[in-house]
Amino acid sequence: MSWLGTAWLVPLYPLVGSAFSLLWSPGLIKRSGPRPAGYINLLMVAVAFTHSLLALISLHNNSAAGASAIYAPPTFGWTWIDTAGLRIGFDGLVSEPALIAMTVITGLHVLVQIYCIGYLEMDWGWPRFFGGLSFFEAGLCALVLTDSVFFSYVLLELLTVGTYVIVGTWYNQSLVVKGARDAFLTKRIGDIVLLAGVIALLPLTGTWNFHGLQGWAADLTNNGQPLPAGFQLILLALIAGPMGKCAQIPLHLWLDEAMESPLPSTVLRNSVVVLGGAWVLLRLEPLIALSPLVQGVLVVVGGTTALVAALIALGQIDVKRAMSFLVSSWLGLLFVAVGLGGIDVADHLLLVYPLPMALMLMAVGAIVISNVTQDLTQLGGLWSRRPLIGMAFLAGAFGLMALPPFGGFAALRELLELAMASKAPLLIGGLVLITNTLLCASMMRVFGLIWGGVPKPFTVRSPEVLWMMVLPTLLLMGLVLHIPQLLLHLGVYQLSPLPGWGPLGWPLVVSTLVGAGSSLWFYLRPHPLAELPAGLGGIQHWLAEDMHTEAFYHRTVVALVVGLARFSAWSDKALVDGFSSGTGGAAMAGARQLSLTTSGNSQAYALSLVLGVLVMSAWLLAR
Repeated sequence: MSWLGTAWLVPLYPLVGSAFSLLWSPGLIKRSGPRPAGYINLLMVAVAFTHSLLALISLHNNSAAGASAIYAPPTFGWTWIDTAGLRIGFDGLVSEPALIAMTVITGLHVLVQIYCIGYLEMDWGWPRFFGGLSFFEAGLCALVLTDSVFFSYVLLELLTVGTYVIVGTWYNQSLVVKGARDAFLTKRIGDIVLLAGVIALLPLTGTWNFHGLQGWAADLTNNGQPLPAGFQLILLALIAGPMGKCAQIPLHLWLDEAMESPLPSTVLRNSVVVLGGAWVLLRLEPLIALSPLVQGVLVVVGGTTALVAALIALGQIDVKRAMSFLVSSWLGLLFVAVGLGGIDVADHLLLVYPLPMALMLMAVGAIVISNVTQDLTQLGGLWSRRPLIGMAFLAGAFGLMALPPFGGFAALRELLELAMASKAPLLIGGLVLITNTLLCASMMRVFGLIWGGVPKPFTVRSPEVLWMMVLPTLLLMGLVLHIPQLLLHLGVYQLSPLPGWGPLGWPLVVSTLVGAGSSLWFYLRPHPLAELPAGLGGIQHWLAEDMHTEAFYHRTVVALVVGLARFSAWSDKALVDGFSSGTGGAAMAGARQLSLTTSGNSQAYALSLVLGVLVMSAWLLAR
């Protein structure tokens, strides 16, 4: 069989590597140490990347050969349940977007696994960590291949479990345990609501396959039929899962708490794992387009998250938390694009995002591991000591900015054009421009605080990290700088030439220069105004504390749940236990009283028996 025909094997390679890690994790193999688990996982991930790349090349060759005819991508599937008229099966489609996604996921995973060998050189948790990373990759590759919304839910659940395992790698630390628990529980909220929507979807549409749902939506539109009763509630339930996975308000706090895990897992989680929810959201877009209400909810949720998360990122002191809120903000823009009906724009935002974000995080990790701190106030002056890593961070930041000729500029320009064609052009267009300004300011703030200024006690000595961390970082920098050319070569995405910016290109460039320039002005030297006056210092604290969102949840949602739990405990003790204890006590008291009437006189027993018979006879005759 061809590489394309066997592309369904790609998720199995990392799954095999993850399974082999179990031989070292509980200590079944001890004498070799934990390192073979990492090397086996790296080998299997490299095989998966090679297969994905060859399958993508084969797909392009077949498409070119069949250009005159309609080329159908390969499909595969197996039945899981088929009984009583219900069939649930894993139906897959090896499409071009799926192969591109798998190539990005597996290729980035190879670089991260090499990076991880250097980052965790002295760590003994290799089997658990490398196995968890491969489990992530297997779930993501299966997610982009499946054509079933039901199995998409199942795979998202597996990714939630993987998040819990990976975040809890260093489980002897209290913050790590809290981060793993909160990440798992927060994502479970969205997953439970998603499951309700998935179950309710089948009776209405008769299918769980994405392409079948697309055809059902097209028939509904073409025939001018109204939406079935309750269908908008089902759609709201379906978008709850992607909201949780993409850390959108109000399910956004898990992502920054998940930063307690080792940084290589942060690279994958913040670049590709969070996109699992976005991928499902894009597949559901034909259904979402049927409901203006749900589209409006996506615009409100995405727009609010984009703006609020970008503001919070400006106030963060922990560099990993600052980067996590940038993730939520960018994905908020993607939600806005889906809500506005711009599926192609959302695809482009999805394409240009993962590699630049991964590059920035890898650059940050190379600084954190050698300077033993991730506190931005303790870093600075590293441009003269770590220029290559600084250039890598800048390349990643430029890739997400609206700065030509990088990929982020073209995607954001399309989003701005889509916003200006909406029903509220000034509001949504202004939101895009302001968010871009804040994102640029946040990224350049991180750069200025790490590489600008004068050396601090933590950065006076900043040795270079192992080559296994530097090499994948620089390779990824080259890929990020060539994203427009790579996408153009694939025929997926085409940048307009610079003279063809159009009138909306210039406002984006101006917003980028304002955001990045002002941040560099304040933090690169640094400027005295970078420190807020005492009277305004509360703003910094308010933003650093996530606008006190967690405290608000504790006073409302958590307080309500705790109150209901206490009421339930009281009612169980006072009412249920009280009733059972009271009736039991009354029976015992009656028995004690009856015991006092026992005299041992046979005549009294006979009299009692006769009286009982008379009373029973009178009752029967009365009826």
